[in-house]
Amino acid sequence: MSIKLDPMMLPALDILGMAQSGAVLRAERETPSDGIPAFVTRSGWDELVATHASDHTAPHTVLLPAMEKAVTRLLSHAAEAASRDGVMAPTITIQSDLFLSDPDLVLAFVRDITHPVACALIGTAAQIETTLRAHTPVHPLPN
Repeated sequence: MSIKLDPMMLPALDILGMAQSGAVLRAERETPSDGIPAFVTRSGWDELVATHASDHTAPHTVLLPAMEKAVTRLLSHAAEAASRDGVMAPTITIQSDLFLSDPDLVLAFVRDITHPVACALIGTAAQIETTLRAHTPVHPLPN
Protein backbone atom coordinates (compact mmCIF):
# COMPACT_ATOMS: atom_id res chain seq x y z
CA MET A 1 0.00 0.00 0.00
CA SER A 2 1.36 3.41 -0.84
CA ILE A 3 0.39 6.97 -0.08
CA LYS A 4 1.55 10.29 -1.42
CA LEU A 5 3.00 12.92 0.84
CA ASP A 6 3.25 16.52 -0.27
CA PRO A 7 6.48 17.69 1.37
CA MET A 8 5.32 21.30 1.25
CA MET A 9 2.45 20.41 3.62
CA LEU A 10 4.81 18.98 6.26
CA PRO A 11 6.64 20.79 9.05
CA ALA A 12 10.11 21.88 7.91
CA LEU A 13 13.15 20.83 9.96
CA ASP A 14 16.87 20.94 9.37
CA ILE A 15 17.03 17.17 8.84
CA LEU A 16 20.28 17.41 6.88
CA GLY A 17 21.92 19.45 9.65
CA MET A 18 20.61 17.13 12.36
CA ALA A 19 21.93 14.11 10.44
CA GLN A 20 25.31 15.73 9.87
CA SER A 21 25.60 16.56 13.59
CA GLY A 22 24.55 13.04 14.63
CA ALA A 23 21.32 14.17 16.33
CA VAL A 24 19.41 11.80 14.04
CA LEU A 25 20.65 8.69 12.26
CA ARG A 26 19.42 6.86 9.20
CA ALA A 27 17.12 4.02 10.18
CA GLU A 28 17.93 2.18 6.95
CA ARG A 29 20.89 1.54 4.73
CA GLU A 30 19.04 2.58 1.58
CA THR A 31 15.65 4.16 1.06
CA PRO A 32 13.39 2.00 -1.11
CA SER A 33 12.59 3.56 -4.49
CA ASP A 34 8.96 4.02 -3.40
CA GLY A 35 9.83 5.03 0.17
CA ILE A 36 10.88 8.07 2.14
CA PRO A 37 14.08 8.46 4.16
CA ALA A 38 13.59 7.39 7.78
CA PHE A 39 15.63 8.64 10.72
CA VAL A 40 15.81 7.65 14.37
CA THR A 41 16.86 10.05 17.11
CA ARG A 42 20.38 9.66 18.52
CA SER A 43 18.94 8.90 21.96
CA GLY A 44 16.63 6.32 20.40
CA TRP A 45 19.57 4.69 18.62
CA ASP A 46 21.57 4.69 21.86
CA GLU A 47 18.65 3.03 23.65
CA LEU A 48 18.43 0.37 20.93
CA VAL A 49 22.17 -0.31 21.21
CA ALA A 50 21.95 -0.60 25.01
CA THR A 51 18.92 -2.89 24.80
CA HIS A 52 19.78 -5.12 21.85
CA ALA A 53 23.44 -4.82 20.87
CA SER A 54 25.54 -3.71 23.82
CA ASP A 55 27.77 -6.78 23.53
CA HIS A 56 28.49 -6.27 19.81
CA THR A 57 31.61 -4.48 18.59
CA ALA A 58 29.67 -3.17 15.56
CA PRO A 59 26.10 -2.69 16.81
CA HIS A 60 24.94 -1.17 13.54
CA THR A 61 25.41 -4.55 11.81
CA VAL A 62 22.81 -6.01 14.18
CA LEU A 63 20.49 -3.03 14.47
CA LEU A 64 20.21 -1.72 10.92
CA PRO A 65 18.63 -4.86 9.39
CA ALA A 66 16.15 -5.05 12.28
CA MET A 67 15.48 -1.31 12.11
CA GLU A 68 14.79 -1.53 8.38
CA LYS A 69 12.12 -4.16 9.04
CA ALA A 70 10.63 -2.01 11.80
CA VAL A 71 10.56 1.05 9.53
CA THR A 72 8.78 -0.94 6.82
CA ARG A 73 6.14 -2.08 9.32
CA LEU A 74 5.72 1.41 10.80
CA LEU A 75 5.33 3.08 7.43
CA SER A 76 2.87 0.35 6.40
CA HIS A 77 0.77 1.06 9.50
CA ALA A 78 0.85 4.78 8.67
CA ALA A 79 -0.19 4.11 5.06
CA GLU A 80 -3.04 1.82 6.19
CA ALA A 81 -4.29 4.46 8.63
CA ALA A 82 -4.08 7.19 5.98
CA SER A 83 -5.93 5.01 3.47
CA ARG A 84 -8.62 4.10 6.01
CA ASP A 85 -9.04 7.64 7.35
CA GLY A 86 -8.58 9.45 4.04
CA VAL A 87 -5.97 11.78 5.52
CA MET A 88 -2.29 11.57 6.38
CA ALA A 89 -1.53 13.01 9.80
CA PRO A 90 1.96 14.53 10.13
CA THR A 91 2.41 12.77 13.47
CA ILE A 92 1.26 9.28 14.36
CA THR A 93 1.59 7.52 17.70
CA ILE A 94 1.75 3.74 17.55
CA GLN A 95 1.98 1.19 20.34
CA SER A 96 5.32 -0.55 19.89
CA ASP A 97 7.95 -2.52 21.78
CA LEU A 98 10.77 -0.90 19.80
CA PHE A 99 11.85 1.31 22.71
CA LEU A 100 11.63 -0.12 26.21
CA SER A 101 11.50 3.37 27.71
CA ASP A 102 8.05 4.11 26.25
CA PRO A 103 5.48 1.89 24.49
CA ASP A 104 4.19 4.91 22.53
CA LEU A 105 6.33 5.28 19.44
CA VAL A 106 6.03 8.52 17.49
CA LEU A 107 6.33 8.61 13.73
CA ALA A 108 6.65 12.23 12.60
CA PHE A 109 6.49 13.12 8.93
CA VAL A 110 8.56 16.20 8.21
CA ARG A 111 10.49 17.74 5.35
CA ASP A 112 14.01 19.01 5.15
CA ILE A 113 14.14 22.78 5.38
CA THR A 114 16.51 23.14 2.43
CA HIS A 115 15.25 20.35 0.18
CA PRO A 116 11.59 19.55 -0.49
CA VAL A 117 12.01 15.94 0.65
CA ALA A 118 9.54 14.20 2.97
CA CYS A 119 11.18 12.22 5.77
CA ALA A 120 10.04 10.10 8.71
CA LEU A 121 11.44 10.81 12.17
CA ILE A 122 11.11 7.91 14.62
CA GLY A 123 11.41 7.90 18.40
CA THR A 124 9.51 8.29 21.61
CA ALA A 125 7.84 11.63 22.28
CA ALA A 126 10.57 12.49 24.81
CA GLN A 127 13.37 11.54 22.41
CA ILE A 128 11.93 13.60 19.57
CA GLU A 129 11.19 16.57 21.82
CA THR A 130 14.74 16.57 23.20
CA THR A 131 16.21 16.30 19.70
CA LEU A 132 14.10 19.13 18.34
CA ARG A 133 14.79 21.42 21.29
CA ALA A 134 18.52 20.95 20.86
CA HIS A 135 18.37 21.76 17.13
CA THR A 136 15.71 24.42 16.77
CA PRO A 137 17.32 27.55 15.36
CA VAL A 138 16.89 30.59 17.54
CA HIS A 139 16.07 33.72 15.54
CA PRO A 140 16.46 37.06 17.30
CA LEU A 141 13.35 39.19 17.35
CA PRO A 142 13.55 42.38 15.26
CA ASN A 143 14.02 45.64 17.16
